[in-house]
Amino acid sequence: MPRDRTDYQIRQILKHNRDGSPNRQTARHRNLIRFVEQLRARGYAKAWDVHKIGRREVSRLVDDWRTAGLSSRTIANYMVDIRWLAEKVGRADHIPANREIGIGLRKNTPGWGQNKARELDRDDLRKLGHREQLITELRREFGLRAEEAMKFQHAYATREHGEIRLKGAWCKGGRPRTVPVTRDSQRELLERVGRLQASGPACRHGHRSMIPPHRSFRSYYRDFNEARHAAGVPGHELRHAWAQERFELVAGFPAPHAGGPQYSALDDAGKERWDQAAGAVNRELGHGEGRQDITATYIGARS
Repeated sequence: MPRDRTDYQIRQILKHNRDGSPNRQTARHRNLIRFVEQLRARGYAKAWDVHKIGRREVSRLVDDWRTAGLSSRTIANYMVDIRWLAEKVGRADHIPANREIGIGLRKNTPGWGQNKARELDRDDLRKLGHREQLITELRREFGLRAEEAMKFQHAYATREHGEIRLKGAWCKGGRPRTVPVTRDSQRELLERVGRLQASGPACRHGHRSMIPPHRSFRSYYRDFNEARHAAGVPGHELRHAWAQERFELVAGFPAPHAGGPQYSALDDAGKERWDQAAGAVNRELGHGEGRQDITATYIGARS
């Protein structure tokens, strides 16, 4: 083991856990190295074992961040990377919740209550290439993140009838999940995706995804976003639109962001349906347990 064990451990963890987009991976690497440097300034040795990360280290980092005048939102974003690291080394249960360290809730941040959903304009969509159109439609029809849509493998995802199955390797945080297939437009899209992947060559690993065989994910992700922006095609806003649509299908009434009732105005039966719908959206967006605050930015607050 090198003398600078902590840096080495972090590099190895990042190497074997490439969660998120290339930009997200780069930002995570930069943040984790910065956190280690902060701990060293606090007296931690270069041979400190990152597998021991816990409440003490978090408290010291948060103290430094507050002393530096960082906002609660920035600290909350830094904590996302701390939790990611803790999860990878089996220490997730040793990291305090945001409320325990006094970090503000998302609802207190600017723009939290705004409806960010946008629908897909077919004229704009046609400005993209065929492959890029399919990726965009996967995002809208199933609420997928860009990386999930690009890494989508039809042969794997459609093994089970009535749902698509997403590999953890495609998903943020490495969390696999399923999304139900409920309408004809989804089935028709999956047929078109299947035809494209069946007709083209596999990548060097033998898989067929939405990434062109001769391209790396990193470079294709960059070019896709440049083309999408140039065409005026929405990105993450499509995921918001899907979430609101899915909520209404399960609940039987629109989400608050889509003009639906507030939770407090519902009777007991309505509140039960609201909770069921919000839970389904939370799972199918892949937000993980206990992250209803994130889901609320898509559908509206439970108030």
